[in-house]
Amino acid sequence: MLLKHRLVFIVDDDDDDRFMLWQAFQKHHPGCLLYTFTNGQELLDHLTDYADRPDLIILDLNMPVMDGFATLKRLKLSSQLRTIPTVILGSSFETIDNLRANEASNGTVLVKPTRYSELVQLTNQLCPV
Repeated sequence: MLLKHRLVFIVDDDDDDRFMLWQAFQKHHPGCLLYTFTNGQELLDHLTDYADRPDLIILDLNMPVMDGFATLKRLKLSSQLRTIPTVILGSSFETIDNLRANEASNGTVLVKPTRYSELVQLTNQLCPV
């Protein structure tokens, strides 16, 4: 079932990366409602304090306070949050990072796009029209 409006949470400490991803969603998927957070702890605090549940969470791998892997592990511990589709984006991945992603459960791990056109492709892949 395709949702008319999708709630997408973007979690990234880099202002430019967060803005570019937000912009790609806004321009190419105007039906998406976007919330942004600067680290995993902010996301978890929001999910604890509010009842809204996203249709998708996009996590940056390397963030201060709580990184993407730690956040994903915390999400998977909750019966209410573990079913939310989650994508981890990182600038590069070494073998240990891929292993950690597999251990963290069913989060998808992707290399963070560096060009706007790649971000648009990513949004199309994550939220097909």
